[in-house]
Amino acid sequence: MARPNRWDRLTRWMPGVRLFLDYDRRNFSADLLAALVVCLVLIPAAIAYADLARCPPIAGIYSALGAMIAFALFTTSRHVIAGPDAAIALMVGSSIAAFSNGDPGLALALSTWLALLTGALLCAAALLKLGVAAEFLSAPVMLGFMNGAAVVIVVSQLGKLIGISLEEENTLLSLWEWLTRLSETHLPTLATGLVGIAVLFALRLLTPRVPGTIVVFVLAIVAGQILDFTTLEMNVIGVVDTRLPDPVPPPLSAKLMANLLIAAFGLSLIVLPEGVLLGRAVADRQNYQIKPDRELVALGAANIAAGLFQSLAVGASSTRTLLNAATGGRSQMVSLFAAALLIAFLVLLADLIAALPTVAIAAILIVTGITLIEFKEVARLLRIHRFSGWISICSTIGVIALGVLPGILLGVFLSLLHLLNQLARPQDALLGRVEGSRTLHDVGDDEAAKTIPGLIVYRFYGPLIFANVRYFIERIEHFIEQEETPVRAILVDARAIPEIDLTAAEQLKAYVEKLRERGIAFIVAKAHLPLRQAGVEMGLSGLMADGNYATHIGDAVEAFERGELPAARGNS
Repeated sequence: MARPNRWDRLTRWMPGVRLFLDYDRRNFSADLLAALVVCLVLIPAAIAYADLARCPPIAGIYSALGAMIAFALFTTSRHVIAGPDAAIALMVGSSIAAFSNGDPGLALALSTWLALLTGALLCAAALLKLGVAAEFLSAPVMLGFMNGAAVVIVVSQLGKLIGISLEEENTLLSLWEWLTRLSETHLPTLATGLVGIAVLFALRLLTPRVPGTIVVFVLAIVAGQILDFTTLEMNVIGVVDTRLPDPVPPPLSAKLMANLLIAAFGLSLIVLPEGVLLGRAVADRQNYQIKPDRELVALGAANIAAGLFQSLAVGASSTRTLLNAATGGRSQMVSLFAAALLIAFLVLLADLIAALPTVAIAAILIVTGITLIEFKEVARLLRIHRFSGWISICSTIGVIALGVLPGILLGVFLSLLHLLNQLARPQDALLGRVEGSRTLHDVGDDEAAKTIPGLIVYRFYGPLIFANVRYFIERIEHFIEQEETPVRAILVDARAIPEIDLTAAEQLKAYVEKLRERGIAFIVAKAHLPLRQAGVEMGLSGLMADGNYATHIGDAVEAFERGELPAARGNS
């Protein structure tokens, strides 16, 4: 087999390079149309998300520009669009707020380094082949984070809605401050904001296919050209500096870099699963496959590019990705075309943003936050798996009360706690038989199933390890005590036990010996070959020998009833 040459290695890591050479021109019109729609939706969103990240409006535009170009070169997805995202921007803003001290220049420097560090961590995760880690940030935690982030987004914009500047950073304290300062409401600002919110909700209800953010954004720009909002003492965006930023990031102290590294780790926790799972979902719908580790490289490159443009961290945008697929986009040329259109906007139309009232952006973010809240999904979780529902609720409360990253870590901690509990206390079953049937059933599930007098048939659903071997033994003892007829044998259905560790093997061996002294035989059934081999290696060869091991549960039960199972004797 020939070794791949340099060109093959390059295109393997940068599929977008091949896209330039092999682009199917028949896709041009569809890709260009999708790019136009994506760009129109992107511009107001990028400006709004820059505000969430405590960065100037142009930072949102440049983050999208760098992210789309870099992501298109590295991704294996044909449809995912990278760029600024509401939840990610919120996390950026909350991470740098404590260190920027209200200095916009320092805030931008912090944001720049945060994007670079996040990109580096994502690339490192790709090299370590951690793309599968996307499966391990549980859905309840992600749901709780998104719901909490949505509330934080709404509260963060309430001050702008009434024309005041809130001092508190904590969401709950900020909400209380807003309530106590309602008397300071600037009525023209509030009226303009409520009109924007009303238009957004009306369009969402009446014509959901029309992107409301575009409509409100355009109306606000037109109004800004006709009216002078500053004469009404309303805040406007102001002059936008469109000069290309210096790609060399400003220096920061080692202490700040250490704090940003922690924040970058938290951002990676969000960017990684959202990006990989979104790409996989769209690829499945469009009937092609992606490579998770390549997607991590693409997301890392997108963040590094955003950092080199001195802007903010980015992720995979679900809104723009789904819009791209729905509009008929067929390749990553959509991202590159959208980037070109964004450059045209910066050159020709960026000056129009200056007169845009900031309350219009606040209205867009408030409606975005409200629509992100998933009450029905939380109710569904509580209904089908109560603990998962509470993990989601606790994550939401944590994000709102403690902050974005602490809230996420709280959710992750609760998920790990639940996982450890499942390992330490796996599900199990006492098996019995319905009269006239040879098949065994869980006694707890089937009231007609009765245990076999003198025999405990026990099924354990999980690995037998140091953390749960005592539980395994305690459950068997519990069932022995429950039996009216003296127990003469324990039959363990091991089909759901994937493995055993040394600690569990040693304790099981000692327990089997004690059972023998009590006149109780111990028989294993249905253990798969790797488990039997591991048992033999760990000194349990006696349990796998003829007489102490059964291939079929039903045969073992019938043998017991005929008195053919071994009497209690040394099983090890």
